[in-house]
Amino acid sequence: MIEATEYLARIGHAGPVRPDSGTLAALHRAHLATVPYENLGIQLGRVPALTRDALYRRIVGERRGGFCFELNGAFGLLLTELGFPVRFVSAAVNRLRDGESAWGNHLALLVGTERGPMLADVGFGDGFLAPLPLAIGSHRQPPFEFQLRRDLAGVWHLVHHQAGAAPGFEFRTDALELAEFAPRCTALATDPASPYLRTLLVQQPRADHSLSLRARSLTRSALAGRETRELTEIDEFAAVLVDEFGLPALPPDELAALWRRAGAQQTAWHAAQPARR
Repeated sequence: MIEATEYLARIGHAGPVRPDSGTLAALHRAHLATVPYENLGIQLGRVPALTRDALYRRIVGERRGGFCFELNGAFGLLLTELGFPVRFVSAAVNRLRDGESAWGNHLALLVGTERGPMLADVGFGDGFLAPLPLAIGSHRQPPFEFQLRRDLAGVWHLVHHQAGAAPGFEFRTDALELAEFAPRCTALATDPASPYLRTLLVQQPRADHSLSLRARSLTRSALAGRETRELTEIDEFAAVLVDEFGLPALPPDELAALWRRAGAQQTAWHAAQPARR
C-alpha cells in the first residue's frame, strides 16, 4: 500500500478509501483535477512504457501526466490495489472516420461497484468528471450531458457533450491485460503520421469548461462557445504548463525544444487554413 498512499497524496485524495462508488467518484475527480492529459514526453521522442513501475514513476514520482494508455493504465492499477475489480477494455475513437483500425487507439476502464459496473476514464482529455453507470441512456453532469448507447453487436458507444473535442468513443467490455495495449501505445507514440507526434497537446476538463493547449493555441471550450488565444512567448508557454495545468517546470532544454516544435506545428496549421477573401 506504500505506492497507493503516495499516489493518493499525488492526486490530493485524503478521504475514505473503500471499494465503493462514492470513493471511485472522488478518486476520478481528484485524478482529473491534478493529472492532465498531455503528450509532452512523446513530443520529446520518449516512448511510454506500460509497466507498473514506469507508470507510477511518471505520474507519482515525476508528477507528470500522460495520454490515455498511461493515465488509465496507472489509474486502473491504483484502483486494483485499493480493492476495486477493474477491467481494462479496448476502445475506439473516431471509428466512423477510421474504420475498424480505430479499435485499440483508446483504453478505458470498467470498474465494479455496489451500484454495478461503472465506466471510468481519466485519459480522454476533456471527458466526464465522474464515472458513468454502465447503463443505456443520458447521464447528466451539469452543465454537460453524456449518453451511453449499445448496438446490436453489443458494442457500447459513449456520446460526448456538445463542446467536446471528439464525438466520443466506442468500447467493448471484454477484459484485457494492460500489457496487451503496449504495441498500440508504442505505435501511436512513434508513427510519424500519429496525431500524438504531429501536435503537442495538453488537456484538462473543468466543472463548466475544458482547457486545451494545441501547439501554441490555448482554448477554453464551454457550451456557450470557445475562446482561443495564441501564445507568443516561451515564458508564457512555460507559465501555462505550470500555472494552468499544474505540471512541474521543465528543464530549459526540454522547454525550448517543445516551444520550437509547437511553433512549427502552429505555422503548419495556419498554412493549412483556407485563405480568407
